[in-house]
Amino acid sequence: MKRIGIFVCLMIHFAHPNKPNETCECGIAGKNRRIVGGNTVQPHQYPWLVALMLGSKLHCGGAIITDMHVLTAGHCITFGVHYRDLSVHVGMHDRLESSHSVLRLSNGVKHPKFTSNAVRDINDIAVLTLEKKLKFSDKVRSICLPAEDMDFRDIPLTVAGWGKTRQGALTSSRYLLETRVKIVSSHICTKSSIYKDNLVPDTMMCAYSLGKDACQGDSGGPIFSSHYKTQHKKWYQVGIVSWGIDCAMPDYPGVYTIVSKYIPWIKQQTKDGLSCA
Repeated sequence: MKRIGIFVCLMIHFAHPNKPNETCECGIAGKNRRIVGGNTVQPHQYPWLVALMLGSKLHCGGAIITDMHVLTAGHCITFGVHYRDLSVHVGMHDRLESSHSVLRLSNGVKHPKFTSNAVRDINDIAVLTLEKKLKFSDKVRSICLPAEDMDFRDIPLTVAGWGKTRQGALTSSRYLLETRVKIVSSHICTKSSIYKDNLVPDTMMCAYSLGKDACQGDSGGPIFSSHYKTQHKKWYQVGIVSWGIDCAMPDYPGVYTIVSKYIPWIKQQTKDGLSCA
């Protein structure tokens, strides 16, 4: 009977490799709530945010989605940069402090249909696998993935990262910054001639607020929000910072990969990780 019991348990486990674990919660922001046009974030306010460093240089951002996986942009592991070149800084607020954890990667997978040209990236999404599992805490936690039917239009979205605070800046921000933007309709987004020539596909969205935007170094990081379906108690990753023309330029909104369009693919890549409910 013991052998039968073990077999049944294994069958249940493998039949639901991505079933959320009820013992941990995703998308829980820090308790002390209080970029371009951005404000400094309270330390560990968004414990899912990570910095991808190339040596001592900020390369991209990312978001923890399981205890083993980080979601980022495909272009962050392209153009001569291999995932093994990157280190993942978790639980970080101040880039100059050393109290946070630094991990290496064992794998990095871009979407199979990722493409890039001089202006835009398409299917700009990648899943990175950590060499060691994370131990979740108030400082390190995963963000929730959205349901495919969640609508985030007209809801303020948060972009956060350590990227440059203005176009042409020589250095990235020392502290984690955040700003608020809103989704821009495709009609408004494609008003500029460049965006018309490089059409924004339906797997991507535009977001902007006057004088507020992601900038260099924020690429790959999450754009996220709470949602009325969960009484605004949890935060969901709506998109991934992908591309744009300069930073916070009028008529040139930032362009983001829509995470909900890739949920089956993400789950396939993260089936070995612990997904929190």
